Amino acid sequence: MNPQPDRTKQKLGGGDERTGKQTSAEGACGGAVSALSGQSGQQTAPASPPPRPSLSYWDIVWQQFKKNRFALVSLWLLGPLFLLAIFAPVIASNQPFVFQTADGTIYPWFRWLFNPGEPVDFAFNMALVGFFPWLVASVIWNAWGKRRGLPGRRRLFIVVVFYAAIIVGLIVLFNFPSFGPGEEFWKPAFRPLNKYWARTFPEEEFQLQQKGEYVWALYPPIPLGPTEPSKARFQPPGYRMPPQQWEETNDWFPHLLGTDDQGRDVLVRMIYGTRISLSVGFVAVGLYLSIGIVLGAVAGYFGGLVDILICRAIEVMMLFPTFFLILTLVAMLGSSIYIVMLVIGLTSWAGIARLTRGEVLKQRAIDYVAAARALGASHLRIIFRHILPNALSPALVAAPFGVAGAIITEASLSLLGVGVSLSAPSWGSLLRLAHENHTYWWLTVVPASAIFFTVTIFNLVGSGLRDAMDPRLRM
Repeated sequence: MNPQPDRTKQKLGGGDERTGKQTSAEGACGGAVSALSGQSGQQTAPASPPPRPSLSYWDIVWQQFKKNRFALVSLWLLGPLFLLAIFAPVIASNQPFVFQTADGTIYPWFRWLFNPGEPVDFAFNMALVGFFPWLVASVIWNAWGKRRGLPGRRRLFIVVVFYAAIIVGLIVLFNFPSFGPGEEFWKPAFRPLNKYWARTFPEEEFQLQQKGEYVWALYPPIPLGPTEPSKARFQPPGYRMPPQQWEETNDWFPHLLGTDDQGRDVLVRMIYGTRISLSVGFVAVGLYLSIGIVLGAVAGYFGGLVDILICRAIEVMMLFPTFFLILTLVAMLGSSIYIVMLVIGLTSWAGIARLTRGEVLKQRAIDYVAAARALGASHLRIIFRHILPNALSPALVAAPFGVAGAIITEASLSLLGVGVSLSAPSWGSLLRLAHENHTYWWLTVVPASAIFFTVTIFNLVGSGLRDAMDPRLRM
């Protein structure tokens, strides 16, 4: 009856149709834009990074160790401590590098380097002789190994072993006997003899200067020797002898840390005492680590009767009081640094053996040991090639603590007067003088501070190594 609504409906329908077409077109455009966006996103997406190489156990340990700042700083402080011990003759000595008079020029310092008074000094002097050739070879080797892609840990290990081999080789070379007749049989064949051992060059130089004769000498920065006495006895730090009392050309040098009962310079004796402390610590610890690791590995691997016998031996060794045993042997044989090293090394391996035995028992039950046996590997190869590299962690953690304990033991024995010889420069010997003379405070403060500093460094390194190797403490 009224067609208007139909036309309106058609218009609305046409509008809806147009709207639908427009919506379809917009959807198509949106799809095209989305497709283009996805395509451009695929083109501009960054490439995935290459897979990181897997880290070895020691790489993980090193990363964890670096998180402990105190341990890391202590580890770096060990370098200057060793360099101080190695370069002690370059820093302080009363032997001139060059001594020139009207009669000619001689080089006493180099002669003394191969003929020191103490065998411990000879070992460190050989480390000094081989240091610069080793340094040059190490730089070349490190550059070559880095280009070849060798890991830094492996390069460092090879460099350290190479330096140790140089030191041992030089010691053997300059102690090689000449096989001469009679008493000349054990005389070193290649070591230059010290023809000037009986001469006191600062005194000779002073006398020649008083006579007006020509003399010129070049000394180390501190021209004082560790066993050189003087008239300045029990003088405080900073003391300098008056010119009217001079008898040697090095009497002008101030005693920065004071003097002891013989007028010997405390600073020089502290520098050379570093050699004795490090020698006792590392030789004794190296000895009982070797014994404990081998016996613990054998006991843990074979088990049975072998394990029972070694465990009983461990229990017996743990009963020995190391300190009193050293006192007994010193009373029988006399004071010697070698007795201290030997007794500490032969009586302290029980704890290392127990730790190693426990680790080997755990490693023995893992499948790689059974696979090595199935391939026909010998017992020695399985123990030393496969098991021990994975079982050394407890022993390595105990090593820094052992060095600190050995240093304290040597200082305690020297404090009692039964450690090293009385003339040898030792931190404990200075403490003994302070114990006898309480008014001379520098004889207590200086060596006690050095012992505290050194022992703290090794304890912090050991603590950091323990935390780094313990997966429960990793962050």
